Amino acid sequence: MSDHAPESSQDVRDRISEAARALADVAGSAWASGISMVAVAVLLLAGLGTGFPSWWQSVIHAAASIVSLLMLISLQHTTNRQTQAILLKLDELVESVDGADNEVIAMEDRALEDQEHIRHRHHR
Repeated sequence: MSDHAPESSQDVRDRISEAARALADVAGSAWASGISMVAVAVLLLAGLGTGFPSWWQSVIHAAASIVSLLMLISLQHTTNRQTQAILLKLDELVESVDGADNEVIAMEDRALEDQEHIRHRHHR
């Protein structure tokens, strides 16, 4: 019997979130750019050396698809987290300013028609 308590779904979610953020951080580094350029050069040389056979093309397409999907998901997750944090900070600032229109707080959660109405009211 294990002495460890089972992980909660929040723990798993936090770990996945942290992994996605770490992947986005690594992918955006100068090292990742350099490694990518070297990898592309090596793959092109391998293709040139082998006459660009169909297996080479399959490897390139599969690798590109997998990397693209992972990066898309990771970057979208990271962008969503950052956007939520920025919106919360802005809402806090609006609440703290005397004379500010509190109807703009959490405006991103409102229906499009409500957003347009508030926007038109502010741009008289």
